[in-house]
Amino acid sequence: MIRGRANTPMYSGIITNYICTAACRHCMFSSYRYSKSLRGVGGMRDFITREKAGELAEKLSAAGVDSVHIGGGEPFINFAALCGLIEALGKRGIGIDYIETNAFWAVKESFVRRRLRRLRKLGVTTVMPSVDPFHIEFVPLGRVLLLCKLLREEGLDYFIWQERYLRRLYKLDHGRTYSHEELCEILGDDYVAATAREYGIGMNGRALEIAGGIYPKRTAQAFIKDGETCNLLSPRHCHIDLYGNVVPSGCPGLALPLDEFLAARVDRGRYPAFARLLGGGIGALYEYAAGLGFTPDGGGYATKCALCFNIRAWLNENHPSPDIAPGCFYIAMKDNKTGGKTDETL
Repeated sequence: MIRGRANTPMYSGIITNYICTAACRHCMFSSYRYSKSLRGVGGMRDFITREKAGELAEKLSAAGVDSVHIGGGEPFINFAALCGLIEALGKRGIGIDYIETNAFWAVKESFVRRRLRRLRKLGVTTVMPSVDPFHIEFVPLGRVLLLCKLLREEGLDYFIWQERYLRRLYKLDHGRTYSHEELCEILGDDYVAATAREYGIGMNGRALEIAGGIYPKRTAQAFIKDGETCNLLSPRHCHIDLYGNVVPSGCPGLALPLDEFLAARVDRGRYPAFARLLGGGIGALYEYAAGLGFTPDGGGYATKCALCFNIRAWLNENHPSPDIAPGCFYIAMKDNKTGGKTDETL
């Protein structure tokens, strides 16, 4: 058992779901594109329930949390459930800092207004639409612009993440998406790496592929010799997902139940990967996995996180444990589909 100081999450967020209408190249959670065929597959169609929302709200309130932000996946895929979450949090005195969205749903003005008025009635004050060269592969810029216009008119605040790209992409056709090939012609062949550097994105999840094109490969032993540990119990900007697990800041695919996180208590037997990373960093995790038969990629790794993911993905398939979760993250990373258009049927 590893113990630390009791935690109170700060600047924390709630992950409503892991499904999305996009599959952006930089997505840390490797959110998977919506498809009717995904029903019941590894939690890919799951959304936070009213019961779970109430349970999390009670625990967070007791821990001293007075506000959270809401993200996904894409929270607006299930608007009724999103409102249920907001209501549950409100009953416990927990406010909403902002709600993240890619604005896929901002098509018809009357439809958008109804949703915004409902959110305002629930006490929501701020929405955070996303704009960048990765999102525009899936969501036309015009939807973000319409959402921002209606937010202003309905008396709600917003901030665009990241606004610099709104200015740069504004000259493009607002009514359509752009393929990777088109964006290479418009922004330059290196726009993916350049955007990632400028954006300051966490090089994890689907962004590991981007990192592979930026950083030189190093052996597993080189990263192990660095001797870095992982502060997985940091209360700053962690996320609590729809299953009631805490996802440490910057570490998707790792999970610890909220109760354990709040108590800063990690059972080494039940959560072997989490405990080893916490206590001894990537070297301890590697030693554990190697003892079970893991062998590293002979081609090396661009980052420590790439090595960590490789180990955890192998453990998930060969020696699963509840701290290597959710399953849909590993399914999505294995499939790792990008490209295409947002689903209009949602």
